Amino acid sequence: MTKTAICKDVFGNQYTVPVDELNIRVGVYAVIIEDNKILLTRQWDGYSLIGGGVEKGETIEESIVREVKEETGLTIMPDKIIHQATTFFKRNAESQANQSIQLYFTHSQPHGQINNDKITDSEKTYTNGTPEWVDLDKIDDINFRHSVDLKTILQAYISQSRIR
Repeated sequence: MTKTAICKDVFGNQYTVPVDELNIRVGVYAVIIEDNKILLTRQWDGYSLIGGGVEKGETIEESIVREVKEETGLTIMPDKIIHQATTFFKRNAESQANQSIQLYFTHSQPHGQINNDKITDSEKTYTNGTPEWVDLDKIDDINFRHSVDLKTILQAYISQSRIR
C-alpha cells in the first residue's frame, strides 16, 4: 500500500497525494506587529502573512529579508523564530503537492515605505493590492488564507514577547 498525505489548498479543498510525489519546501514568514496592528498581504479573497519559500543557496535569514522586501517594500532584521509548523498543501488541483516546513520570525528595525512593487510574476497571480495593517481586534472578521491559523501564530508571538 502506498503511503499518502492529505494536502489542502487555501480554500480548504483536500487532495490525497502519494508521499513520493511531495515536494519538500521550507517557508519563512514575518510576524510584523506595531500599534496593535499586524501587517498582512492581500491574497486571493483574503489575507496572509508576509513570506514565502527559501530559495536554493539562501539562508533562512536571507530569505525572510528578501520576502519582506519583495512583498512589502520594507527592510527588516530577522529576530527570532517564534513558531514552526509542518503543513501539506497544494495551490490548486493541478499544482505540485508540498510538504512545507514553516518558520515564523519576529523582526526588528523595520524601515521603508510599504509597497509591493517587487512581487514576482507567480505572486501576481494571487496577490492583489498593497499590504495592509489589520487591527488585531478585527482578525476574526477577515478571511485568513494561510495554512496555520493566525491565532496560533499570534499566541506564539505573545508568548515570545513575555520571554524577552
